[in-house]
Order: sequence, then structure tokens, then C-alpha cells
Amino acid sequence: MTDYNPQELQQKYELWCKLYRQQLEAQEQFAQAAALLNDLKTYYLDPQWMKDREADLPIEHSGEAHSIFSEDALWSMLTDHDELAMKWMRLGLDALEKN
Repeated sequence: MTDYNPQELQQKYELWCKLYRQQLEAQEQFAQAAALLNDLKTYYLDPQWMKDREADLPIEHSGEAHSIFSEDALWSMLTDHDELAMKWMRLGLDALEKN
């Protein structure tokens, strides 16, 4: 017979509740990021993006991220999003398979 420690399990439950709330927030953030990505992707694939880039339009950015005229940055954004979505899917599948 297993000897459970109810106090330890209570602490685990409370941590689970905290992490669960954070996971819900992360899902909301992922959905928001996907909407932003769609807007950026639409612009990136439109001929206007190349015209704006070639015109060397002045654009202010925080320095925390590259300019939207950086082709590598936008391409990385697209691939990073896909990789993150795959990780989320794998995490979810792994969690269901363990049950």
C-alpha cells in the first residue's frame, strides 16, 4: 500500500492550479500572436512589402526585434511560429497518451 502525504499532495495541487492558469494565459497569448502573424504574413507576401523595403522607408523599432524589412526576421517569424505550434501539439498528445 502506498503511503501518501496529503500536505505534499496539496502543495502539488496548488502548484498545478497556478501552472494551469499560466497555461490558459499562454494559450490566449498564442492566439493573439497568431493573429499578429497573419497580419504580418499578409503584408510580407504582398508586393507592397518589397516596394516599401526597396524604398528604404524610415521605420522606428525598439531594438528588441528586427525591422519588418528584414526578410530573414520575417521568415524566421513564420518558421518559429510553426515550430512552436508543433511543440504545443506534441505536448498535448504526450499528455493525453500518458493518461
